[in-house]
Amino acid sequence: MGFLTPLFLVGLAGLAVPVLIHLTRQEKGKSLGFPSLMFLRRIPFEETSRRRIRHWLLLVMRLAALGLLVAAFARPFVRGGALASVGGPGPEEVVILLDRSYSMDLGDNWARAVDHAKGVAAALRTQDRVSLVTFSETPHLLHRSISDPARVAATLDTLRTGSLATRIGPAIKLARSTLAASERPRQRVVLISDFQRPGWRPDPDATLPAGVTLEPVVIGGENAANLALTDLELGRESAGNRERVTVSARLINTGDTESTTEVTLAVNDTDVGTATVTTPAGGAAPFTFDPFTLTHPFTRGEVRVAEAPGTGLGEDNALHFVASPGGDLSVLIVDPLGGGDSNLYLRGALGIAEGAGFATVLTRGAPRESQLAAADVVVLNGAPFPGGSAGDRLRAFVEEGGGLLLVLGQRTTVPSVHAEFLPATVGPVTEGTGERRLGFVDYDHAVFEAFMGPRSGDFSQAAFYRTRRLDVTDGRVTAQFDDGTPALVEGRRGKGRILVWATGLDRFWNNLALQPVYLPFVHRVTRFLGGRGEIPPWHTAGSTVNLSALATAGVPLEIPPGAVAMEPGGGSVALDPATSLLRLESRGIWEIRPPGERPEHPMAVAANVDVTESDLARMDIEEFVAAVGGETAGGTAGDDSTTADAAAVDPQAADFESRQSFWRYLLAAVFLLMVSETVLANRLSRHRIKEESAMVG
Repeated sequence: MGFLTPLFLVGLAGLAVPVLIHLTRQEKGKSLGFPSLMFLRRIPFEETSRRRIRHWLLLVMRLAALGLLVAAFARPFVRGGALASVGGPGPEEVVILLDRSYSMDLGDNWARAVDHAKGVAAALRTQDRVSLVTFSETPHLLHRSISDPARVAATLDTLRTGSLATRIGPAIKLARSTLAASERPRQRVVLISDFQRPGWRPDPDATLPAGVTLEPVVIGGENAANLALTDLELGRESAGNRERVTVSARLINTGDTESTTEVTLAVNDTDVGTATVTTPAGGAAPFTFDPFTLTHPFTRGEVRVAEAPGTGLGEDNALHFVASPGGDLSVLIVDPLGGGDSNLYLRGALGIAEGAGFATVLTRGAPRESQLAAADVVVLNGAPFPGGSAGDRLRAFVEEGGGLLLVLGQRTTVPSVHAEFLPATVGPVTEGTGERRLGFVDYDHAVFEAFMGPRSGDFSQAAFYRTRRLDVTDGRVTAQFDDGTPALVEGRRGKGRILVWATGLDRFWNNLALQPVYLPFVHRVTRFLGGRGEIPPWHTAGSTVNLSALATAGVPLEIPPGAVAMEPGGGSVALDPATSLLRLESRGIWEIRPPGERPEHPMAVAANVDVTESDLARMDIEEFVAAVGGETAGGTAGDDSTTADAAAVDPQAADFESRQSFWRYLLAAVFLLMVSETVLANRLSRHRIKEESAMVG
């Protein structure tokens, strides 16, 4: 049961009035004339009398009448149970959207959210239906249009928060499609969340139709104190035949006081370093650990901070990473001109590298078998594609997993017998058409993805004077000039890769070598061909990784047949051998290994939470409701939200109350009680008068 205007219940304090009247009312005696008292002696008279209630029935009737009158003004109504159908509104379809993002784990927010969801389900009537949807980055429909609150409550008891961030838009879309399948005349969406600002982006498809009531339930407070680790980076440097790794990160403090705490670095479950970090209020502080030696593949690491229990989020107090030794890539450069200016910029770029670098070998003639056996990548820098047995050896090198970069120049020729091996046919030199620029770059390709962001490199500044024409056969164009001709074409042959660059890598045919993007471009091309694309030490929880690509990117291991992914918190996920795709649903270290086996250094992938979820700033609820549309409840519900004013009434409650009109029955009961009380009081009064008259007589 609920009350539309519960403030009137304060009037129940008036129930004390009849009791006070019964206990304090004084009887008035009659004045009698008497002669002079001068001849009588004055004697003090003392009488003690406890006031007591003599007419209980009369008192109860008066109290009941006053209580029913107060209840009538409070206008009661019933949402659930058998009485809800008495004069109530029509059947209702309710969709509960429950936020399971890791920010809901702050304090007792999750417990309050679950309790509210249970209350919504328990208040439904037998003719109503409820659907339960949980969401973080993606929504999940757990129950669809059922009338059993006990099932909903049992499911809610099994749920826990996850490691993913809040995305409200997809949840609104799922709620809309769920309601579209319902024929009930009344529809309502109850959205239970902490309503973080980063969790909502306006989407024209994430709206509710007219007639659907949106009830936002805000859980938790704003701007709670929290420490969060972010921006984990691994710096590498060669130390003889080994690599040294330096771990750095940042600690964010969202509280309003300065924080000093210890941060610990653990490698393979062993603590190897600590750092004391002082973060200002509302700020961040970087920190770096001493380097450690990386000796084994899939070395697991963790950076963690100790935060007082109950003072912040737990999911963002640790950062995980996985690192494997890379070693230098062996690059064989074939240049018919020898070590002149044609190799000056290329060899200079390959000689400057952070961490695992490049070991270059220069040759003028066709590569020998021993040179190919020691090489990871072959660069034909303006050199012709070799013919005869040398060409066959180069083809076999690529098909067995090697990388080939064909940099076209004036002397570049391709024997007809090997023409089909390349992903594009090499044409004549094009010149005399003025400067050209790169008009298209495929930023989804591994070579160019690092240049996608702002201020990460601009290829449009490079001018190209001479190029070779390329006619693509079965290759993929990853870059084009502004006249539409291919600039960089990729091809796959066996286990290896081929890239054909339509111009030079020196400063004679273009000025790319003078641009800031030259060095990272050469590095990424070489690492891509060598199968050592830059493996990220960690991924964001919720992302999908291709394990096959990781297994070949610098780590000489393959995914074992029948392997499963072991989740950080226990359990396993079967891998599809056709795709080897794995979605990282939770943060931590995921291990990939055959069932029942525990190798010493299993293939592993690290996942960390999206730190934007640690920003607890709340969105503007009114703007959100206006963007989503539909009909809205007056004010927002929840432990930490307040109704706009006393007159703001939940339209659902007003609908129930207006149809049930229990206040009319209460007023009728008050009238009957008052009439009965009057009759009873008069009878008792006449009876007492008769008793007093008899005593006097």
